[in-house]
Amino acid sequence: MILQTTAWIGMAVHYSQQHGVVVGLAQTFDGAHPCPMCQAIKAANKQEQKNTPLVRAELQKVILTGTLGFQLYQTSVELDYPGFADAMESVVFRPAVPPPRVA
Repeated sequence: MILQTTAWIGMAVHYSQQHGVVVGLAQTFDGAHPCPMCQAIKAANKQEQKNTPLVRAELQKVILTGTLGFQLYQTSVELDYPGFADAMESVVFRPAVPPPRVA
């Protein structure tokens, strides 16, 4: 997508310099005046479409077998902070008196 956008921008600039903005934009997007980058992108897309059924078949094999070859284990560790509980016992939370007014 990024390559195609780059190709379109380059084509629009090139064709607009030669024929004006309106004709340049028309030639950019009419499909009859592809640049070498557009032709390469089109060829790569065709090649990708040919390989897509093979990739799908391989993905189906992996998904249907249900084994990925690895497992993740997560363990938890309980940490003890000595003195923390004692320090928190001395903290007293008292409500504000009188209660705050709503503005």
